[in-house]
Amino acid sequence: MKSLFAVLTLVAIASSISIAFADTDYDEKLAFAGSLEETLGHLWAIEQNLDDNNAELALVHATHPIAELYDAMKPELEESSPDLDTQVKQILLDLGKKTGQDVTRQDAQKAIDEAKDVVEIARTAIVGDDLSQDTNFKMKLMQGLLETSKGEYEEAISNGEISMMAEFQDGSAFVWRSEQIYNEIKSNIPQNAAKELDEFYVDLWAGYKARADPEDISTKANAIIHELDEVMGVESKEVDLLDYVENVRSLLQETKEQYAAGNTDDALSLATKAYLDNFEYLESSVDKQNPELNHEMEQMMRVELRDMIKNGSSVSEVNAQIDKILLKMNDVAKIVPEFPFGALIAMTSVVGLVIAITRIKGSN
Repeated sequence: MKSLFAVLTLVAIASSISIAFADTDYDEKLAFAGSLEETLGHLWAIEQNLDDNNAELALVHATHPIAELYDAMKPELEESSPDLDTQVKQILLDLGKKTGQDVTRQDAQKAIDEAKDVVEIARTAIVGDDLSQDTNFKMKLMQGLLETSKGEYEEAISNGEISMMAEFQDGSAFVWRSEQIYNEIKSNIPQNAAKELDEFYVDLWAGYKARADPEDISTKANAIIHELDEVMGVESKEVDLLDYVENVRSLLQETKEQYAAGNTDDALSLATKAYLDNFEYLESSVDKQNPELNHEMEQMMRVELRDMIKNGSSVSEVNAQIDKILLKMNDVAKIVPEFPFGALIAMTSVVGLVIAITRIKGSN
């Protein structure tokens, strides 16, 4: 007969495995939905630029969804429905020429509305209507948009002036989209929290209007993010930037494996996630101490590696490129803050708990 400890251990392991799979599924849907929300932000930016007769910037935003977001969404789309994948890809590919300067504003709006419609079709197919309407899920989407907006704004502003207008508009579009989601769920948020969020958005937009220092914008955006955490009951925790370093390394190793196996789409998705979902959060720290390294990493990961995968470079060439990136990641790891003290205490507590359980088991 198994001991009670052994039974409880097996139950705990089985439960943790179930939770892990559930969390993975949730996280994948959250990441997919996040790409859809960024796409909607770009569509809004197209509309704003067309209204201002700025066809050049409208074209920039028209190409961003297919160039920067589709690769990360493709595996889920293809798994759900190859026809849907084809539909999404074609609509996003055509967006540039259908909203260009030779197209009437009315016809351009038709193309934009068609893209909005396919976003919602993809949302229903991949994420599902129930989860898409979940208040906490929507708050997490808001947080993701705001996190991304901080990086875009920091790239765009230099000495109180806009040096990169497309990135400034990206940041604005993602803040706008987060606020649209907020307005959808505002009635589900406690009144006091909603009042604070209203004020935080006013402050954030004022910062954009004043071309405030990126640190100030980050603080204002973080106020919204933190308030949403409080609404969701999430406890504050320190973020270990080295986690992002390890995520990049792990994802790039997986990229190697998938590309060698001939799974080009999966490899491209992994490489895209390594940069957009992880290195993006390291750029600020790296850029402050080594701008040249930051620029090299951006070119090697966002541009060169992804282009090599798209263009069907040899496995040895892709592996060599990834190896160069991984070597540079050693320099990145030396720059970002070390493992936070608070997290170290938490880990020590976990280790102590494991030792205590082991001793109890040994004494029985």
